[in-house]
Amino acid sequence: MEQQRVGVVILTCNRLNLLKISLCKVLAQSHKPYEILIVDNFSTDGTKEYLDSLEDQNISKMYLDENTGPAGGFYEGVKYFAEKTSVDYLWLMDDDFFPFDSCLEILVSAVDQETMVFPFIREKDFASRREPGWWGVLIPMNIVNKVGYPRKELFFWSEDTEYLLFRIRRKYKYKAKWISSAKGVHFTKRETNYRKPWRYYYEVRNMLYMRLYVRERSIRRYFKMVKSWVKLFGAIVIKENDKGKKIRFFLRGTIDGISKKLGKTVDPYQDFSSSVNSKLQR
Repeated sequence: MEQQRVGVVILTCNRLNLLKISLCKVLAQSHKPYEILIVDNFSTDGTKEYLDSLEDQNISKMYLDENTGPAGGFYEGVKYFAEKTSVDYLWLMDDDFFPFDSCLEILVSAVDQETMVFPFIREKDFASRREPGWWGVLIPMNIVNKVGYPRKELFFWSEDTEYLLFRIRRKYKYKAKWISSAKGVHFTKRETNYRKPWRYYYEVRNMLYMRLYVRERSIRRYFKMVKSWVKLFGAIVIKENDKGKKIRFFLRGTIDGISKKLGKTVDPYQDFSSSVNSKLQR
């Protein structure tokens, strides 16, 4: 029986040390990927020079002209495999996902053309994840061809939820299956004050947009939306440092989420606190 052809997308941005580990783990898979595409989201830490030095014929590189966020990066990666190759499945991951050697083999053995599968994930702080995300989800190209690509205009936050949970699973009714025997590590840890101010802009903007315009509408959903908004705002006030700047970004994100203003409206590499503040005062 012919081995199923798997295209891998690894998205990276200024995390060269993590990328090297992730790539090493992917290359060590017992089920060898057909092609590995590394999408460099405008790194400035030597990632391009490192990638240029790689000579493995199965590794392709894509260098983006600006940081397009996870949404834009995975949009480009998925589009590449859909339009320029003939793989059977896509294996999608950030550069901080480290799969066990048998992870892909187990996922391929469990997948079918109507089902996306995802592994058991252990995070750096030992928390676990049992929902699909950019940590090793395997999607049949049959599904990608039906549902399209991730929404690049979300830029950052909730783009995986919109694509994997709401579009693939709920709108198009494809199955999602958690494969507990396929394992990997998501090398991240969430702590108080780990978010920079700009992150609050995108988190609240995309949360409100998703709950108002993407998810099904009901009184219960609206109540949960308000509850989430209050909880996030309260976390800034009670737990975070640099409260003033984070609140300004948060309020601007609230306005833009309600008014459906998407896209890369705040650049993570620049300090937009003054511009956000001036817009709020208009």
